[in-house]
Amino acid sequence: MKTERDKRFSDEQVYYLMALTRVPRLGSINLKKLLQYFGTPSAVFEQSQADLEAVAGPGLARNIKAFDRFDVVDKELEYTRKNDIRIVDLTHPEYPFRLRHTPDGPAVLFVKGELPQGPRPCIAVVGTRKMTGYGRMFIDRFLKDLQEYSPVIVSGLAYGVDVEAHRKAMEYGMPTIAVMGTSFRKIYPPVHRKEYDMILGSGGAVITETWSEENTDPNFFLRRNRIVAGMTEATVVVESAAKGGALTTAEMALSYNRDVFAVPGRINDIYSEGCNRLIATDKARILLSARDLVANLNWPARQATRPVQRQLFPQLDEREKRIYEYLLNHGPEHADLLAVQLALPVSELNQALLMLELKGVITALPGNRFEAH
Repeated sequence: MKTERDKRFSDEQVYYLMALTRVPRLGSINLKKLLQYFGTPSAVFEQSQADLEAVAGPGLARNIKAFDRFDVVDKELEYTRKNDIRIVDLTHPEYPFRLRHTPDGPAVLFVKGELPQGPRPCIAVVGTRKMTGYGRMFIDRFLKDLQEYSPVIVSGLAYGVDVEAHRKAMEYGMPTIAVMGTSFRKIYPPVHRKEYDMILGSGGAVITETWSEENTDPNFFLRRNRIVAGMTEATVVVESAAKGGALTTAEMALSYNRDVFAVPGRINDIYSEGCNRLIATDKARILLSARDLVANLNWPARQATRPVQRQLFPQLDEREKRIYEYLLNHGPEHADLLAVQLALPVSELNQALLMLELKGVITALPGNRFEAH
């Protein structure tokens, strides 16, 4: 097994990483497994059929060895250059750090605008496309009351709750990120082009993993939902029918061990049925006001603008202290080795590492390594 590099991928490696994302049936989970084992994207293409089969199985190994569509990568790179689109790969410092901790986060994001740097409050606000006046009223009051915390508001630029969350975030001076299911070639829905431009003009960002040559597919919006859930510390469902994309986003957030909140409504309201069900089945905390979210997430006032101080150390629990002290004494370490050295289950370690990043006392490095400040 090759040692993973402790520096950013070169442009050449990003090129091969993009190529890997185009290999048929090679999803994010297996792609990351290959990178962890072989070290770099180009090294994956250099492996023998047998070595690839040992990691990814015969089907994916054949697809990798047969891949010859590098012309598609060349075309996409040209499109991004001409349209001022940045390519943010999973080792890039701009890559959303919470998304990096999800097993199926995309290896490559296409980005316009400015992604917030470092740990800061970041929530998803999602819901039905057929928003009612009740939902509109709640979003306005909720985001207005969150102003002092200046969280990043993430949503999907869709009709209803999504676009209203973007609008109110901008109205109250909070950065907002729109995650699209389509490529930059086709803003969807087209009527939200105004909000798209406003987000970029206000210092926010628009991101997608969809390539310019890909035709719109309903499954792409499910892919989008996992990014919305994965890059945020909590998902807020404002209104939802018994079925809908917002509930899918909530389920994805739960699978990443993130908090989910739901706004309750009357039992006979169609677009409160999904929220009420989340609460009734203990999948979501009830959300009556911004105060509920702040209290549950332990946000200190103006967290985003305060410099991180070492006095945060007493706020660490015993498990976090063990990890922090180990990194402080031994230097940067790979997560797998941390789990072995500290005899911690991987799931517990990953949760603690995420909390330490949120508290600003460690930094994630390329190659799933971590360093204490």
